[in-house]
Amino acid sequence: MAGWLTFEQMQQGIDNLREAELARPLELIARGRNYEVRGEFPLPKEEKKRGTPQRLDFLLVNHSHRVAIAVETKYKKKGKRMAGSIGSDARRLSELTVDTIETQIASGAAKPFSKPVSGYALLRAIIVVWHQSDIMEQLRVEPDTVKRQYLGLVSALLPEGAEANSRNFAAAMLGKLATRPVAKKAGALRPGSTYTYKRFWVACLIELPSWATIQPS
Repeated sequence: MAGWLTFEQMQQGIDNLREAELARPLELIARGRNYEVRGEFPLPKEEKKRGTPQRLDFLLVNHSHRVAIAVETKYKKKGKRMAGSIGSDARRLSELTVDTIETQIASGAAKPFSKPVSGYALLRAIIVVWHQSDIMEQLRVEPDTVKRQYLGLVSALLPEGAEANSRNFAAAMLGKLATRPVAKKAGALRPGSTYTYKRFWVACLIELPSWATIQPS
């Protein structure tokens, strides 16, 4: 995703996106790695709840590895709060089960998925994209669980010997401090940047047990 953002900047000079634009590269990357993909995966409607049933941004299934991956995507626009929050998505993902996915497939509501996923491992993740240090504004309203997970990724991003403080975090986000690629159990963090335009950042937050403790907003 970081590579795709860099490419888009270089060919079009973009400095802002719509969240919907992240769907196409994610789908292509997943299919290239032998995953079946369904965007806007429908979830069962909750009893006594009005309105359209909730949907999952993406469900990826690899039958060879017997794994399903539930993904929510978030894009932080400059000067605007996200629609929803990272914390609310984390809480919702933590409640999703393989049985729920299996029920939707069996009912025919999950086309093009048709093969059963009973017994598959279920991974949950949130992909967050932002511009420069814009994510800091969003973090102010996020639960402590999300803040700690994000700061853990950024701390690993800093060069050896750099103190994990707000000044160095901002310098790293703005491209003023050397950074290291981050890939750990709690997630991954990568810049997408060019020499002529302000950089994008892509974080993948992987489910932690603490997601289930996040209180509904």
